[in-house]
Amino acid sequence: MLWAVALGLWKEGHAMLKYFVKRVLQGLVTLLVLSFVIYFAARLIAGSQSIRMRGYGQTTQGYFSFLANALRGDLGMSATFPRPVMSEIQGRYGYTMILAVGGTTVSVVLGVLLGIVAAVRRDSRLDKVIMVMSLTTVSIPLFFSALILMLVFCLYLGWLPSLGLESWQGFILPIVTLGLPAIGFFTRTARSAMLDALGEDYIRTSRARGLPEKLIIYSHAFRNTLVPVLTAVGVRFGELLAGTVLVENAFSIPGLGRLIVSAVVQRDYNLLQGAVLVLAGTFLVINIVIDLLYALVDPKMRLS
Repeated sequence: MLWAVALGLWKEGHAMLKYFVKRVLQGLVTLLVLSFVIYFAARLIAGSQSIRMRGYGQTTQGYFSFLANALRGDLGMSATFPRPVMSEIQGRYGYTMILAVGGTTVSVVLGVLLGIVAAVRRDSRLDKVIMVMSLTTVSIPLFFSALILMLVFCLYLGWLPSLGLESWQGFILPIVTLGLPAIGFFTRTARSAMLDALGEDYIRTSRARGLPEKLIIYSHAFRNTLVPVLTAVGVRFGELLAGTVLVENAFSIPGLGRLIVSAVVQRDYNLLQGAVLVLAGTFLVINIVIDLLYALVDPKMRLS
């Protein structure tokens, strides 16, 4: 008996390791293709003025030189700041990750809770209110919600700072602004997944056995909503990373999003390609982690 259990665990671990290696290799190929696109796209954005800047040429040989140096952690020198690109990115990376992870966390927690409530109270007045609110949050542009939140909480109420990061309160409005559109997305995703789960045969069997409704909803049905929600997290995290460009400029936060805008304005293609490449790599790593979480949450994926 113990031998059979150990053999099953070994096979499952071997399958997980094989899947992990496969996803890492796919991610490296994707990052390689992205590096090629980013390298030449940055020079197209830089235009003719890029000739005056230090960096590699716009030839294929220049790309391979850039790639070889990037593998060693050398992304070149910035033409805007008198320091290496990697040093400038390291000083700003944390701010962007706080915004992206914070916005994702807020949107997932609130969105899933609202989605579950809407599914449990299906076709009720509360369900309709939540659906209208989710549609509204998805439809509001980031720059508009940033202005509204600053007017309400900074100008009228005076509760939070409008610009800068003099204290931890400075992160609240940017995180809320960034996560607000995603709340509606996760609400609709969680509601749909929960409704599908509540219609399954095992839920009806659990109710027939007399199990408490809260146990059925939050223990049995909720588990099946995790895979669609994880899928949504993988998609929305990339969009939140892109949204930091607007949010960081709106709230004067010195992150990678603001750095990218500065690099475009100054036509600093070393800085531009370095910042975009780091964000792309971060997105790929997050998606690999989420894919591994699929296998932990969904037994069918482990078997496959």
